[in-house]
Amino acid sequence: MAKVVIAGRADCPYFARVELIGDRLSKNLPDFKLHKIIKTDDEWEKWLDETCNVRGWSHRKSPLIWRELIDRGGKGVLIGGANEFQEYVTGYYGVQSAMTSDDMTKVAEENKVTKTEVDEEIETHLALSQPLAVCITNASSPVCYNLINVIASGEVFGESTELAIRLCDSEEKREYLSGVEMEAYDLAHGLLRDVKIVCDVREAFTDCSIILLLDELEMQEEEPREEWLKRNAEYFTNYASVINEVAAKNAKVLLAGNGPLNFNACMMLKNAPNIPRQNIVAHSRMVENYAKSVVGDRLSVNPSGVVDLIVWGNINSKHYIDVTKARVHGYDGAIWGPPSYSVSAQEMIHNDKWIEKEYVELVEARRSTVEAALGHPASMAHASAVATTLKHWTNGTPKGQMFSLGVCSEGWYGVPEGLVFSYPVTMQPKGYFTVVQDIDLSEDSKKKLEDVVQELTQELEVMFPPPCPTPPVEEAGQTEDPGQVKTEDPGQVKPEDPGQVQPEGEDDSKQDGQTEEKTEDPVQEETVEGGAEKTQEGEDVKQETQPTEGEATS
Repeated sequence: MAKVVIAGRADCPYFARVELIGDRLSKNLPDFKLHKIIKTDDEWEKWLDETCNVRGWSHRKSPLIWRELIDRGGKGVLIGGANEFQEYVTGYYGVQSAMTSDDMTKVAEENKVTKTEVDEEIETHLALSQPLAVCITNASSPVCYNLINVIASGEVFGESTELAIRLCDSEEKREYLSGVEMEAYDLAHGLLRDVKIVCDVREAFTDCSIILLLDELEMQEEEPREEWLKRNAEYFTNYASVINEVAAKNAKVLLAGNGPLNFNACMMLKNAPNIPRQNIVAHSRMVENYAKSVVGDRLSVNPSGVVDLIVWGNINSKHYIDVTKARVHGYDGAIWGPPSYSVSAQEMIHNDKWIEKEYVELVEARRSTVEAALGHPASMAHASAVATTLKHWTNGTPKGQMFSLGVCSEGWYGVPEGLVFSYPVTMQPKGYFTVVQDIDLSEDSKKKLEDVVQELTQELEVMFPPPCPTPPVEEAGQTEDPGQVKTEDPGQVKPEDPGQVQPEGEDDSKQDGQTEEKTEDPVQEETVEGGAEKTQEGEDVKQETQPTEGEATS
């Protein structure tokens, strides 16, 4: 089946004539399909040049008429202008126009007025509409490319939510992004109000309600992990500061990609106090989907039938994949039931050693296995996982199911408050999530969570090192070893400490008429036995003669 396209200026008399002929044919012939394109004087020349250049035509007047196949597309077959169309319909349908020049002029004036009124009405409607502002960073990535269509279609944020998408990347990527912009408009989604390329993050985040951070800072060869974490901290701290200042106060920020997501989310939480902390989350769904795919391969079921599989911990590093609560729908077993019927994944696998070792290895290698087969980075599944997370965050998760999400801990399951940790969550249609808190963990599972907490704590200590312990303060004048046990001989006379203060009434050189010579070596310890004094080394010291009563000291 074919359709005829009539395009022209609103105030063109010849367009008015062919338009009325087309309306007459469309009304009387069921198979005659008509499409009209009406442009103002300001729009016509530019539109005509672009259309003829794309289709390879040479036509300079209004109207422009062509015929194209509805089910095949293509550039169509050029019919020409008003005279050529009159000949076309006369030859095929035996129809001619009886309009006079005055009638054509009057209809053209009416068309111009109507076009102006319709344009004003559309502008008024658009002014009342407030599209949802969505910003995607690292917009030149394949993940973003695969994400735009599903977002713009209305599947994620709802079929009544108009969107304004901002593609944020470096200036070097502008040319590539201009192609992405054109292709986004070519999707012809009615909800897509605007697509804008932005290279300044402040402009990109201004008044944004949804922010997708797809940035990945690759670790350089021989770069220490601490330095890599510091680069990530600086990069995402800058993002957080700008978002804190200019983004919508209820903005939702989702960090996705292959970097240290938990660490980066922590940095953003500490530097974006104006954004509710429950609105900054890290994307766990991709790891969860990898784990579901491996279980699906093992049990020969569709991965979508594997539910309630949990990823605990540090998303792209040390984490614990918990299948103890996972269930499987559609398993070809001895017992069948309705679509809602499910069986325990752990019982159907029936191999704890495989779960503990080989299963974990297969999940870790899933991404590299897929990319090796593709020959390029995997992006389609990643984009789908991000879209599904956004859809659940906006519209709620399926009833009775839980999914994994990296959120700021409030002490759940013994994880210190403030750490970003991947937990099982459910999401409500109003746009908030709830951490599932009634899961019983075995001692082995608790130990694995403790190991993850230790790693996350060590990562944060790269930027926030713990305080050094304060050394004990010694008391003034204390010289004795605290661990030394001191005993005294009742007959032993201790030498005076040169720094010791004499009691009142005593003179430094005289006491009750007695004269005493003191050794000055602080290392020697004097003992008196039978009037003889000896040092510890056995050296003789001068004996002191005690004066008799009544004897004077000169």
